[in-house]
Amino acid sequence: MTNLPPNPAAIGGESPAVRIGAVIPTFNRVDSLRKVLGCLKAQHNNPAAPDAFPPFNILPVVVVDGSTDGTLDMLAAEFPGASIVHGDGNWWYTRSINEGIKRSRELGCNYILTLNDDLTFDEDYVRTIVRDQLAAGPDAIVGSVSLSASTPRVITFSGVSTIDRRLKEFNYLPKFSEVREESLTGVRPSVVLSGRGILYPAHLFDRFGLYDERLVQYSSETDFTYTASCNGIPVLISYNARVYENVRLTSAGAVYNNPSLRALFRSFRNRYSINSWWKTRYFAMKHRGPFIGSLIAVRRMAGILKNFAIVKWKQKK
Repeated sequence: MTNLPPNPAAIGGESPAVRIGAVIPTFNRVDSLRKVLGCLKAQHNNPAAPDAFPPFNILPVVVVDGSTDGTLDMLAAEFPGASIVHGDGNWWYTRSINEGIKRSRELGCNYILTLNDDLTFDEDYVRTIVRDQLAAGPDAIVGSVSLSASTPRVITFSGVSTIDRRLKEFNYLPKFSEVREESLTGVRPSVVLSGRGILYPAHLFDRFGLYDERLVQYSSETDFTYTASCNGIPVLISYNARVYENVRLTSAGAVYNNPSLRALFRSFRNRYSINSWWKTRYFAMKHRGPFIGSLIAVRRMAGILKNFAIVKWKQKK
């Protein structure tokens, strides 16, 4: 991992073509954060290859939103080259990402890579996703295929081929289906992307603004990439660029994490939950209008209850 200096203009000669701000929001996950930063540090940079791949620099931008578990001490001792942004404990995901984007741009980064703090990836991951983005064009947004960290590998995000009028997403591969990694190759269009490994050309934030902070914890990356798709920006999923996530650390209120019925209903009322009624309704109204959006939101919540009932029924069999 090569860190950018505070002022890239201070370097003599021509700047590298690809300067990546790797934005990682975190809250009290010191051990998993150490792993993702270790993966960044291990990235291959411009190995000898016939494609004359341009060199790239990676600057980790860690947004520490009020962590009290020794995260700051760990960063100072083990990753002193990382740029730290300090939150007050109330930023949550979306503002943390936005503040990380702002810092990355202040440091001269022309690409933004958004990462979760529970991810791991191989040593050629950054090179792979940059290669696919450069091949797709200067405005292209490229996301990563997401798999479980545990084996056998299961798909947690495979890209979305279409979104219908009800905002129903049609995934390329069923979520949590078992998959052979060697079968995942190539790049496909994806109407929206998951935040677990998205590479953005930084200039797109001038055109579309930052993530919508009214979506405080979930769906802000979906909202941004969907808006970009609807405005003609190529949005793609790379099956070559793979990230591995700890499923149990992500989306704690989701049905697949087997909450109780009481916990599920609490998650509906919690603005910070993946199941938040407020979040679901706001997103649907934003993209389909007040009346249709409200109907879509009701249908979506009913679907969550239906899935919950199916899971519980299967457990009793």
